Amino acid sequence: MKKKRKVSYLTILVSLTILLLSLTGCSFATENEIPIPTVEENVYVYDQDNIIDDDVESSLNEMLTELEEKTEVEFAVVSVESLLGKSIEDYSNNLFNTLGIGKKGKDNGLLLIFTRSDERVRIEVGRGLEGLLNDSKCGRILDDYFVPYRENDEYTKATELTVNAILNILAEEYEVDINGMETDLPSKDSSDKFFSLLVKIIIIIVLIIIMLVLSDGDIFLIVSSFGGSSGGFSGGSLGGGFSGGGGASR
Repeated sequence: MKKKRKVSYLTILVSLTILLLSLTGCSFATENEIPIPTVEENVYVYDQDNIIDDDVESSLNEMLTELEEKTEVEFAVVSVESLLGKSIEDYSNNLFNTLGIGKKGKDNGLLLIFTRSDERVRIEVGRGLEGLLNDSKCGRILDDYFVPYRENDEYTKATELTVNAILNILAEEYEVDINGMETDLPSKDSSDKFFSLLVKIIIIIVLIIIMLVLSDGDIFLIVSSFGGSSGGFSGGSLGGGFSGGGGASR
């Protein structure tokens, strides 16, 4: 009888512990569990990792609220402490669908998600916006405005510029004005573009000089060499637009 009584007491103790945890809002989190933000009205920025300055967070939230009111596009920004061992692609897709970002039937949602501990960032795009924000364009936005500042641990600036870059594209497409939106964004790749153009010009000049030497200065031979093929450049579009929601990760 004593043994049975001890088991009974242990059962009661465990039951009381579980009840106490549930009443205090605690839960048994598993390694694979994704923390889901509690959705609030007119709140689009969920800084779980607390790495965005409060004033910038407030400003971004006001702009994203206005964006939804004027275009119906729902743009959420989420920082998380950890990806819990998952790839950011799987994590963001799960979070995107769980939160239901975007209007039903329009799939016009956007998610900017990042984590400092894993040093990963992703723009997740709903089907309805794939044509406007394809994979290649999202990748360039991250390369120009998020990655350079992340490398200096400037997550507030990285978030602010990335959101503004996307807002500029959306505002132009929907022909709306967003109060507080920064339109004069710093170009991170302007010097790289100039350098690339300069290299191409130098290569062309070197090739012309080489051909002049080889042809003993016969300019007609050089012209015929450049004009020997027809058809011009082949057409094509930038990548992206895959079904199921596109985006880019860095």
